[in-house]
Amino acid sequence: MKKNAVAIFLFLSAIIFAQESKNIDYIRRHARLAVEEMELYHIPASITLSQGILETGGGQSRLADIANNHFGIKCKTEWTGPVISHTDDAPNECFRAYGSVQESYRDHSKFLAERPYYKDLFKLNMTDYKAWANGLKKAGYATNPKYPQLLISSIERYHLNQFDHLSPDQVETKLIELYGPSNILALSNYSIDQPEETVAVHIPFEEPSVQPSTVEMETRPLSPAQRVKRHPIGVNYVMATEGETFKSIGKLYNLRPKRLAEFNELPLNGKLRPGQPVFFDKKKNKGKVANYKVQQGDDMYLIAQKNGIKVSKLYTLNRMRPGEQPKPGTVLNLKKKKKR
Repeated sequence: MKKNAVAIFLFLSAIIFAQESKNIDYIRRHARLAVEEMELYHIPASITLSQGILETGGGQSRLADIANNHFGIKCKTEWTGPVISHTDDAPNECFRAYGSVQESYRDHSKFLAERPYYKDLFKLNMTDYKAWANGLKKAGYATNPKYPQLLISSIERYHLNQFDHLSPDQVETKLIELYGPSNILALSNYSIDQPEETVAVHIPFEEPSVQPSTVEMETRPLSPAQRVKRHPIGVNYVMATEGETFKSIGKLYNLRPKRLAEFNELPLNGKLRPGQPVFFDKKKNKGKVANYKVQQGDDMYLIAQKNGIKVSKLYTLNRMRPGEQPKPGTVLNLKKKKKR
């Protein structure tokens, strides 16, 4: 009898260990993606990851494997993309299918951000994962009455709430701190080795000798998430494209257009130049490097945008009068005030 009990205990322990391993592998693969979505849509990364773990069984579900559907999102009437039949609450229900995990995470973000019955979630503190878990159930995301407890249990077991305080660049360090080193790449599907945008301004601060092919960019357009980059000053930004405005960018990334205009030191109706960096937060009083050599076509505003520095500070550091423009070849100070 004791031998049978020991055998059962060992068998169950092996199953639990295997599932733990799958869940941690899932977190390693998708934590950065969850944090990047958090920065854009203000949904706690801990909630996104715990939902992904629960809905996919640690990435092992049929929907995740065949259709890249990590959040169990059904077709709904407005869905026009690919679909897959799957038995859930009823036989052969219609579920959304995606071309990549990235698309699934983005659709999950938009699913919550753009539906009125989830609007109260965004009034909650982003670090209050318990309120978010209960809020999802209250808004009707899942039929399981234990859904909030399942999310909270996963968040606390794997310390997922720690990702709610990170930037994307801090994720890999946190993964090693929490779960140890791994030979599994931290895949986010769009954060690693993606093609660069075709732009008129190149960051950092030297123009490339060869620009990427415009034709190639037309055949491989970047998704909204792929466009977001991290400037050396530590602020996210996108490069403006032809015809974009603060309103259109704000709508795309769920950011207030007025705040975007303030961050980029332009009026709300100010014209954006194609290739101009558009920052998602305040620029700095100093640059990341000491100097900048003025290029043909530069002006003080564009130089300030390239370097993530406030225009007024750029003028002050170089003892220039507001409105004065430097000549090509001039070396401007970005950190220390020029000597008289």
